[in-house]
Amino acid sequence: MTARPSASAWKGQARMDLGWGEFVGVTGDNAPHSHHAVQVMLSEQPQPLWTAALGWQEVRGALIGPELSHRLGSNGESVRLVYIEPHSDVGRRMTALLEQGLRVLTPDECEAAHRVLETANAPDLALAEALALSALESLPKIRDRDIEAWIAALPMTLPERLTAARCAKQLGLSSSRFLHRFRAHTGLPLRPYLRWRRLLVALREAMQGASLTDAAHAAGFSDAAHFTRTFRRHFGLAPSALTTMMSTE
Repeated sequence: MTARPSASAWKGQARMDLGWGEFVGVTGDNAPHSHHAVQVMLSEQPQPLWTAALGWQEVRGALIGPELSHRLGSNGESVRLVYIEPHSDVGRRMTALLEQGLRVLTPDECEAAHRVLETANAPDLALAEALALSALESLPKIRDRDIEAWIAALPMTLPERLTAARCAKQLGLSSSRFLHRFRAHTGLPLRPYLRWRRLLVALREAMQGASLTDAAHAAGFSDAAHFTRTFRRHFGLAPSALTTMMSTE
């Protein structure tokens, strides 16, 4: 199918924390893109969704896996987009539901998700309840407490050169062992993960009112242009398209 053209501007409200983000409103222009988060798309009416494998299709709900190239169309109706870190408990269980990076949700799953998200303070936990992810509790535990604690202790402004050797030393590991455990836990090599982390921090700073230049520097990007290029690659649009609609939790 051919998707209806997106509106020129995104219209709605968004909120985020470092572990999740949420947008509710009408989607606007976006290019094909991929990011590290697990994404949930929900709408009362069918919305156009493009992936490289399936092309355009219309869905009321979908789970979109980490690093899956996709694009959102628009039918002019409101859509809810939820983003969740894949190495979290909820993100890991959601990833287990995917086939080739995507799962179209059933009408019952969409209705359940809509209901709990209307009053949810933390949409990641609400979705776990709505999609009955507790049924996946038997999933083998792959969480690495040491790596998770190391990630939790990362400063908001990352050092400009954060090498594997420096990171490994903090945990008393060799570089190769640290990199192996890090990728097993997060699903990403160290450098792409740190770039993703910088992106989230810069976006958070911009949402709090910082200029793109100040937000970029606070997160460890060389300049606003570097931040904008990285954001476009991961989300298919410029950060300025969303920051005016956002609030932090």
